[in-house]
Amino acid sequence: LIIIQVALAMLAVFILPMVTPEMMADFSCAGGLIMIATGLRICNIKPFPVANMLPGLILVMPFSWLWMTLVV
Repeated sequence: LIIIQVALAMLAVFILPMVTPEMMADFSCAGGLIMIATGLRICNIKPFPVANMLPGLILVMPFSWLWMTLVV
C-alpha cells in the first residue's frame, strides 16, 4: 500500500502542471456525484453500482481537456 501511495504521489508531481482549473472542477464534480451515489446506496434509497462509476474519475481529465481544446 505504501508503494502504491508513493507512486501516485510521484506521478502527481508530473501531472499537476498540466491540470487546468476547469479540469480540477470537472474532477471534483465527478467525485461529488460518486459521493452522492454512495450516500444514497448506504441509506438504501437507490442501489447505485458505485464501483462502475470509478473509471469516470480516470476519464474525466482527458475528456475535459478534449472539450476545452476542441469545443471551446
